[in-house]
Amino acid sequence: EKRMVFGCHLQCSLLAFIPYSLVFHVCELQSASFSVKGPPNPVAMAVGQDVVLPCHVSPEQNVQDMEVTWFREQFTPFVHRYKGGQDQYGDQMVQYQGRTELLKDGLTNGSVDLRIFRVQLSDKGLYTCFVHSGSAYDEAVVELKVTAGGSAPRIVLERYQDGGIRVACRSAGWFPQPQVLWQDPRGQHLPSLSENITQDESGLFATESILILTRSASQELACVVRPALQSQEKESSFYISDPFFQNAHPWKIGLGVVLVAVFTLVIIAVYLFRMKGIVLVQCLGLGALRYSVPIENVMVVLDSDTAHCDLVLSDDCKSVKRADKLQNIPSLPQRFDPWRCVLGCEGYASGRYYWEVEVEDGGGWAVGVSREDVKRKGEIQFSPEEGIWAVGNWAGRFEAFTSPEHTLLHESQAPTRVRVSLDYEVGRVAFFSVDEKNPIFTFPLTSFDGFRVHPWVWLGPGTWLKMCP
Repeated sequence: EKRMVFGCHLQCSLLAFIPYSLVFHVCELQSASFSVKGPPNPVAMAVGQDVVLPCHVSPEQNVQDMEVTWFREQFTPFVHRYKGGQDQYGDQMVQYQGRTELLKDGLTNGSVDLRIFRVQLSDKGLYTCFVHSGSAYDEAVVELKVTAGGSAPRIVLERYQDGGIRVACRSAGWFPQPQVLWQDPRGQHLPSLSENITQDESGLFATESILILTRSASQELACVVRPALQSQEKESSFYISDPFFQNAHPWKIGLGVVLVAVFTLVIIAVYLFRMKGIVLVQCLGLGALRYSVPIENVMVVLDSDTAHCDLVLSDDCKSVKRADKLQNIPSLPQRFDPWRCVLGCEGYASGRYYWEVEVEDGGGWAVGVSREDVKRKGEIQFSPEEGIWAVGNWAGRFEAFTSPEHTLLHESQAPTRVRVSLDYEVGRVAFFSVDEKNPIFTFPLTSFDGFRVHPWVWLGPGTWLKMCP
């Protein structure tokens, strides 16, 4: 068995690789002579700043003549492409046009870092760094977190209410959504009367917290805005003296005193904000991405007990064809009916694996994975909600079986050989075209809820599939 590692060092003997690939070149993709590595942790950056997404080829080598593609969920349109010694912009995603560059200073040392200018909230998420040279290719995944530090809390004394003073704390321009706390001098938190959080068109959060302050409570308080991804919180303090809790006579004098206090507190808040400054500290809480675990090339054997009665399996149970001829086989609870599906015998509850499927299309096909609890009888929706992650040629269109609508894939035609890649702990299911040596589609990260995951295929009329090796 071969082992291919996406995102970690690949140790492979060239002397062993040459004869092996000559014998199995029909049913095996050549092993990569290099591996692609990304950072072990997500990269975080504030809105409006420039960010560099690290990625490099190992062992260290000159990659000026290699093809490098950075992309999101689909290979095309891409985030950035470098090919033939030049940047390519023909099929670049609209939101990245004029905002990306490959750092070419490091190409001679194997570095293919990508710089994104003027980071936006929409830039957050997963990026795939895909490097291709000849028949060898590999990928690494880099996560970008985007933050925005908002304004210092602004405290407003609004009016008398319920025997006390209604105080509001407001702050805007945050991402992700922050937490607002009222705090006395001993560090004890006070319950707020109400909280209101809104999000503007650009995705930034604004928050307002209301507190009723009575004479029995501490008259010295602070409003603290605590961000989700930053260790540097922002705070404004204030103090209300006894006369404010007395019933003012006449009302105009009382109102005038309140207005003077509000004006004073605003000046104090502005002064504290200028003194404290704005310190952005990246606090990454998700831990390292799990791409240091080797990916294993597995031999898939199909489970005849799950195969629909119209499907005919080979003697070694590694290929299947649709005959549309009822076979005299027992009706079992685990057998698919009426959908012409079959599962792999072995299921996976941990680790990283890949296998390849060779396709001879007759009237449609689909390949992928399913949870072991997938529905076997009656109508089935091929979607992640039903426990199926797959791509295939469906009604003459090459699609990913997403929900609620299928995603049309940017391929001139459906491939004749597909690689299925599964990372159980991360919850990642990805597909590659072995014909074109390109990524096809990556589903959003998911959780398999502890269920084992099996290889899965569906066959249309006249279709034949073979599991490789």
